[in-house]
Amino acid sequence: DQDSVEYALRQAWHGERREARKARQTLDASYNLIDPVWGGVYQYSTGGDWHYPHFEKIMASQAGYLRIYALAYAQWQDPDDLRAARATITYLNDFLSGPDGAFYTSQDADVVQGEHSANYFDKGDSARREEGIPRIDTHRYARENGWAIEALARFHDATGNTAALDRARRAARWVLAERRLPNGGFRHDADDPAGPYLGDSLAMGRACLNLYRSTAERKWLDCATGAAGFIDRHFRQQGAGFITSVAEPRVPVAPAARIEENIATTRFANLLHHYTGDPAWRALAEHGMRYLATPAIATARVEEAGILLADQELAKAPRHFTIVGAKDDPTARALYRLALAEPGDYKRVEWWD
Repeated sequence: DQDSVEYALRQAWHGERREARKARQTLDASYNLIDPVWGGVYQYSTGGDWHYPHFEKIMASQAGYLRIYALAYAQWQDPDDLRAARATITYLNDFLSGPDGAFYTSQDADVVQGEHSANYFDKGDSARREEGIPRIDTHRYARENGWAIEALARFHDATGNTAALDRARRAARWVLAERRLPNGGFRHDADDPAGPYLGDSLAMGRACLNLYRSTAERKWLDCATGAAGFIDRHFRQQGAGFITSVAEPRVPVAPAARIEENIATTRFANLLHHYTGDPAWRALAEHGMRYLATPAIATARVEEAGILLADQELAKAPRHFTIVGAKDDPTARALYRLALAEPGDYKRVEWWD
């Protein structure tokens, strides 16, 4: 659970040893879900432990693992965390990358549909390829690309790996060209008859905000504010919180609000407020927090850690680093690199040239 690990990492940074053990135990055990041959993360394990993986590889797992292991590496500098992150990037580049720069959605668990492939994934690279490669879903969704872009940018921040940042930029340029709507939001796919959906504009808004932090290029902040405005206009539900899709007049069932999307929207809007100084984004974050703080929501499922992260962030400003110097000044560049590598994701890093 990504929010639980991130919460434990944050508490560990503040000296809580029990939370540090929880994060470390989970991160170490999670290595078992990484494919040792091709890299990439299996979706989950059955049987009550980490040793019975379901072999499907979906983008949510790839991006989630990459972001969490980047956060862990920034904090602890553990080479195993770095290897886990790199293995995920290798898989993204080798199997889920389209020729135009976009990322694909997932890879099936089985070579032959319906036939369990445990023996297949015990084999090495050449033996697997002789038997065939599980089908890759080549849909290119704004949401899944946003997840990957944010994770790659976060890996760059933790490690200084410019290839990861270049890959994130390339995917972002594709999404802006092919999935962006005229009013700042994002469609899900090329044809979006039931959309738009909150998840696409949310994922790309977060991705653009992270790209702004990683690059100090103003266009990415403009992209993030455009996505936030679209979310405010289309997905804000009356009273509190955000719905997952735009209500359709002839559909009798109203769209639902998803807890995890409300957590991510609240955290995104709050951080955007600190980067821009615009009180509209603080109000948007508070609108999400009112939903998350409802007792029936706050105690409903396992996302409580994410609600705690959002609550902590709304309670105080992020750590703020401002680098002053020309963009081609080696000292300014070195200082910016140090600020990006600082542990934690709740921070504001700016470069005034």
